[in-house]
Amino acid sequence: MVNPAPAPVPEIVGRAEPLSRLAGMLDRATTGGSAILISGEPGAGKTTFTGAVARMATGAGFQVLTCTGVESETEVGLAGLHELLRVAINRAGELPPQHRDALLSVFGIGPPAAPDRLLLTLAVYGLLTHLADEQPLLLVVEDAHWMDEPTVNMIGFLAQRVTDTAIVMVVTRRPDDSEALGTLGLDEILIDRLTEPDARTLVRHRHPAIRDHVLRQVLNEADGNPLALVELSGEAMDRGHDEATDPPVQVPVRARLESGYVARFEALSPQTQDLLLLAAASSETSLPELTAAAKCLGLDMDALTDAEDDGLVVITATDVSFRHPLIRSAIYQRASLYRRIRVHRTLAQALSDNDPPRAAWHRAAATLGRDEAVARDLENAARIGTSRGNHAAAMRALEKAVHLTPAPGDQARRLALAAQAARLAGLPEATRRLSALAADTSADPETHGELAMIRIAADVTDGTRSSDPIDLLQQGLRTARDGHADIAVNLIAGAAVLGHSRGMPDGLQARIEQALAELPVPESDPRCVIARTVLAPTSHADTTGPLIRAFALDDANLSTWIISGLAIAAESLQDWPLAVRCWSAAAERYRASGALSDLFTVRARLSVALLAHDRLGEALREAEAVAHSATGMDLPSAVAFTAAVTAHVHAWQGRPATAPEPGSDRVDVDAVLAWSAGIVALTQGLLPQAYTALCATAGHPGTALLAIADLAEAAAGAGHAGDVRAALAGAARQAESLGSPLATMLVHRGYALLGENTDEHCLRALRVPDADLYPLQTARTRLVYGEWLRRNGRIPEARAELTAAATSFEQAGARPWLARTRIALSAAGAIPPAS
Repeated sequence: MVNPAPAPVPEIVGRAEPLSRLAGMLDRATTGGSAILISGEPGAGKTTFTGAVARMATGAGFQVLTCTGVESETEVGLAGLHELLRVAINRAGELPPQHRDALLSVFGIGPPAAPDRLLLTLAVYGLLTHLADEQPLLLVVEDAHWMDEPTVNMIGFLAQRVTDTAIVMVVTRRPDDSEALGTLGLDEILIDRLTEPDARTLVRHRHPAIRDHVLRQVLNEADGNPLALVELSGEAMDRGHDEATDPPVQVPVRARLESGYVARFEALSPQTQDLLLLAAASSETSLPELTAAAKCLGLDMDALTDAEDDGLVVITATDVSFRHPLIRSAIYQRASLYRRIRVHRTLAQALSDNDPPRAAWHRAAATLGRDEAVARDLENAARIGTSRGNHAAAMRALEKAVHLTPAPGDQARRLALAAQAARLAGLPEATRRLSALAADTSADPETHGELAMIRIAADVTDGTRSSDPIDLLQQGLRTARDGHADIAVNLIAGAAVLGHSRGMPDGLQARIEQALAELPVPESDPRCVIARTVLAPTSHADTTGPLIRAFALDDANLSTWIISGLAIAAESLQDWPLAVRCWSAAAERYRASGALSDLFTVRARLSVALLAHDRLGEALREAEAVAHSATGMDLPSAVAFTAAVTAHVHAWQGRPATAPEPGSDRVDVDAVLAWSAGIVALTQGLLPQAYTALCATAGHPGTALLAIADLAEAAAGAGHAGDVRAALAGAARQAESLGSPLATMLVHRGYALLGENTDEHCLRALRVPDADLYPLQTARTRLVYGEWLRRNGRIPEARAELTAAATSFEQAGARPWLARTRIALSAAGAIPPAS
C-alpha cells in the first residue's frame, strides 16, 4: 500500500512545479509506473532535486535504488548496473535459473553463464519487477551522461517498460552531454537557473544575516545557479559580511566553484588529500575498495572525516561519495601528474586480484608513453568484456590499448579488434572510424581482409555503404595473387552476398564466378557453395542445393557468418523451412555472444522467412519483438523488413495495414516492401495499385518468385494479364530448376489465375509434394480452384475445395480470405456469407 506522497521539502526553492509532478508520479505508481528525464547544467540542483524526490518516495513507502555515473578514465562497463542493484542482488536467487545465473555472472559472484545481453536485461527487469511487486520502487539514475553504454541501453529498455509495474524511474543528465539518452523518448523536465526572487529566497534561507550588498554580489556572480548561490554565499559569510570586496570579475561559474573546492582541498592535511585523490581517481566509491588502496599507501582512513566535516564528501557504512561531481573533477584535475600516477598505481595494486579489467585501466592511467605489457592487460580486459557480452567496454579497452602499443602491426590488429567490438556493440560511427584507422596503420593483407568483413557486416546491419561488391572482388583478386587464398575466399564470397542484397552490376556475376573457379580451394568449401548459390541459384541448384542442406544439418563447426550465409542461400533456393532453421540457429549464436546488431538483423530476416513459410503468427511476433530495438539501434534494414512483415501479416488478417514505401539502397529490402504493399492492396481490392506494387518485386528474383501468383492475380483483375506472361514463364523455369515445392505451387496457381488450363494447373499445384508445408498458399489455390469449379457447375467439388480453404484461413485468422471463401461457399449453396 502506497501512502499519499508527503508535501515537497520546503528548502527546495523554486522547484514546486516539477516536485509536484514527481509527487503525482509516485501517487500513481500502484496503477502504473512511469519514467522521467531531468536535465540541468552543472550546479542546477539535479542531485538536490532527486534527493527531495527520494525522501518523498521513502515517506510514501517506496524502496529507493540509486546509481550515479562517474566521469573517469577507468570505466569498464556496467558499473552503473552494479551500483543500482548491489543492495538487491541477494534476491537474484528468486529468479528463474537462467536469469539468476546471467545476473550473478555479471557481478562475478555466481557460476559462469553465457554472455547473453538480452537475457541479462530481462533478468534485471525481472528482479526489479519482483521487488516492485512487494514494495513500490523509485529508481534514481544520476549523471547518466557519464554512464557506460551498456548501462544506458539497459536504462532505455527499463524506461520503456515500467508502465506495467509499480516502478518510478528518474534519470538525470546534462542537457547537451548525451546523444544516447536523447533517443529514449522520455518526457523531460528542465531544471533551469533560479529566478532572482527564488535565488534571494535560497540565500536568505541559508544565511538570514547576510548583508544586502553582499547578497547583491552573490546574486550577480552566481547568475541563478543554485550550487553557486550556496557556495559563494557560504564563502562570503566565512569572510565576514562586513568585509569590503572588490567588484566581481566575470569568471565562469564552474571555474569559480572548482577554484573554491580546490582551495578547500589544499587546506586539508596531506593524508586527507591523498585519500580524496584516491576516491577521485576511482570509478567506484566502495569504502572497502578505498580502504584497501589506502592500506597500500599506509594511510589512515580516519583522516577522511576532515573532508566530510568540510562538506566535500559524504561517508556511509559502504561508500564514500563526493557531494557534487564538480568536487571530484576539481580535485583530480588540480593534482600533479606524479600524484595521479601514484594513486592509479595504488588502485591497480588493490584491484589486481578481484577486478583485473579495472586494474588494467588504472595501470594504463599510470603509464606514460607506450608499454606493451599494459596494452596486453587492456586487451585481456577487452577479452573479459567480450566474454560477458560487454562489447562497448571491450572497444574502449582496445582503443586505449592502441595508444600504449609500440608496434604498428599490433596497433592495427587491436584497432581491427576494436572495430569489430564497436560493430557488435551497435556503434556504426565508431566502427567506421576504427576500421579506417586500422586500414591506415597496416598494409597486412590479413588485417585488411578482416576489416573488409567487418565493413560488410556493418553494411548489412546498419545500412551504410562502406563496402562495394566490385571493390571487394578486386581486393580478393589482389589478396589471392599475394598467396592468401583463404582471405580471398572471404572477400569474393562477400562480394557475391553483398551484390545479391544490393543488386548485381552488369558483368559482376560472371567475374565473381570466374574468380571463385580460379581460387585454389575446394568447390565444396561452404563459402564458395554459398556464393555460387546466391549468384545463380537456378544454374547451380542441382550441385549446391544438396551441399547447402548438408551443411545446415551439421553446423556445429561452422561460423555464425557461414550459417547466416546458408540462410541466404536457402532463400535463394526457395527452401523456406531450411531458411527458418538457419536464421534461427544464427540468431541463437548471436544472442549467446551478445552481438545485438547482428541479432536483431538476423531476427528481422527470420521474420521474413517465417512469413514466406506461411507461419504468420510467428512472423508477426518476431517482427514486433525486433522492431522497437532495431529502431533504437538505428538498423534501417531490420526496421524495413519488420515493417514489411507487420503490414503483410496485418493485411492477411484484415487489420489496418500500410506498407512502407520502398526506397532503400538494397534490392532485397525494397522487393519485400513492394511485395507487402501489393498484398495490402490486393486484400483491399485495389487491383491496379496491387499490380503496380508487385511489378516492383522484379528487382530481386527470389522475392519476385514469391510474389508471382499475387502478381498474376492482380494482373488478371487489372487488365494486365498479357503483360505478366513472360514473367510467369521465367518463374516457371526458375521453379523447375530449383525444385522448390512453394515456387512450383505458386507458378501453377499463377497460370490458373490467367485462365490457362485452370483445372490442370490447380490440380498440379495441389499435388506438389510437400505442398502441405505451406498451408495458406495451398488454401489460396483451393479458393481459386473452388471458385472456378463453381463457375463451371462442378458444385460438390467446389464445396470440398472451398470448405478446406475456409478451414485453413480460419485457423490462421486470415479474415479477408475467409470472407471471400464464405461468399464463394454461399454461392455454391453451402453456407450463408458471414455477417
